[in-house]
Amino acid sequence: MPPSPSKNPRPEVDFVSSDVLFTVVIVLTIGYAFVNGFHDAGLSVGNAVASRSVHPHLALIIAAVFNFIGALLGQGVAESVAVALVEFPPVENTVLLVLAAGIFAALVWNITTYLVAVPVSSTHCLFGGIIGAALVFGIATDAVLVFWTLIAPAFLLPVVALVIAYAVSSATTRVLASHAPKPLFRHSRFANNVLSAFLGLAHGMQDAQKVGVVMMIAILAHTDPVGISHDVLGIAWPVRILIAVALGLGTFLSGWRMVRTVSVRMVTMSEPVKATVADAVSAGFLFVAAALLRLPVSMSYLVIASNIGTELGTPRPHVRGRFLIPVVAVAATALFIAGLLGAAVALPLYLLH
Repeated sequence: MPPSPSKNPRPEVDFVSSDVLFTVVIVLTIGYAFVNGFHDAGLSVGNAVASRSVHPHLALIIAAVFNFIGALLGQGVAESVAVALVEFPPVENTVLLVLAAGIFAALVWNITTYLVAVPVSSTHCLFGGIIGAALVFGIATDAVLVFWTLIAPAFLLPVVALVIAYAVSSATTRVLASHAPKPLFRHSRFANNVLSAFLGLAHGMQDAQKVGVVMMIAILAHTDPVGISHDVLGIAWPVRILIAVALGLGTFLSGWRMVRTVSVRMVTMSEPVKATVADAVSAGFLFVAAALLRLPVSMSYLVIASNIGTELGTPRPHVRGRFLIPVVAVAATALFIAGLLGAAVALPLYLLH
């Protein structure tokens, strides 16, 4: 059994050099940024592709470029994440082992959900894995702070987005009912292209900062013997660029499994007006969360909620339950499963440690 959480873990006995551990953590972090882009980014252009507003290959190029740009912007989300996560002791190998176990667990869960074509919050994968690993090593976390900073926004904002998407979709359906379809669809497709680029930008602003904080924790643990303080945990530019490249490359090479689930099977976003409304709500919430509220949120959950809300606002809504139920089940359990995986990976490392 792992020890009860404590702020004073046992003294470490190195079974592997800190340089090797540091290298492993950096490689895992870069890999996670790549998988994050690969897993999530198709969702940022999924509605535009489903509505035939843009060619799929061009859509991925647009998403990759704007994810890269977004990854270089902002610092607010990183500061919020740092305050919630940084409770690590000044013991280098302990910190690096926790990060290695947590990131590896997040990678496993992210890749698994991609293979079964069920969207999951990359935020919950990453932080759930790290928190689970930290508890095995006896590192306490502030449960209240973690809840209000990392968990609550990821669930509450999508609920609000669903309600707003429903209201906007209902109003739009009535207002545009008498408009000629051809020019309406043409303008909607153009707006959808712009919004999908904006969604990619906001996704880069969100997810790159979360991964960047984890890499900075590893760097400070390896270079600063005093310990880690969130006061000095700004993301250095070399780290930003490295994460941006990995995120953008993963986006460019992304597949369409999630798009088929969220924009075709669960609900059908083939109508340009409907796709535009859903993307407008998703992009708006993601940008507000990153730039104004400085809260880490999940693009996957926002896109899912906005698509469902938009569909429910149409005259004859049709949400396919056999695709929705697995999505909701994974969303509800993602943090817990990632935490269990993180603990499972960390336990043998703790025993060797």
